[in-house]
Amino acid sequence: MKRFVPIVLALCLVPVTAFAQAGKYDPTAALKKLGLNDDQVAQAVGIQKTTRSAIRSDLTHIRLVQAQIAEALLPANPDSQAITALIEKKGQLRIDIEKNRMSERLQLVKILGQDNYEKLVRFARQRRSQWFQGWRRGGQPGFQRAPRGEDAQTD
Repeated sequence: MKRFVPIVLALCLVPVTAFAQAGKYDPTAALKKLGLNDDQVAQAVGIQKTTRSAIRSDLTHIRLVQAQIAEALLPANPDSQAITALIEKKGQLRIDIEKNRMSERLQLVKILGQDNYEKLVRFARQRRSQWFQGWRRGGQPGFQRAPRGEDAQTD
């Protein structure tokens, strides 16, 4: 019986470890597969991080404005000018998000080239799709292990 417990424990930990490693994502790996040098990879990753940070900030501000709009609608006679100003502020934040995304795209195309940029976008979509497979199956989100060879492709 004493020999049986460690074997069962080891058999249980192997899938858990494999699943944990399947969820890790190295953003530089996809860029290096496209044949970029270290400087180009660092530039591209920096651009992506900066854009992601700006978009997260704008999305947080949109949620705050949404809450302000809901609060402004609570009184019996809401101030329509104040609500209109908040709606315009929310619209401007959405415009800022689109400007950030377009700026990121233009900068990445300049660094990567159009063909490599399209490959990177396809790779990112594939990763995002794999991440959401857990929700479609009724479970928690997370990366599912892809069949051999598919996760290495960026074409």
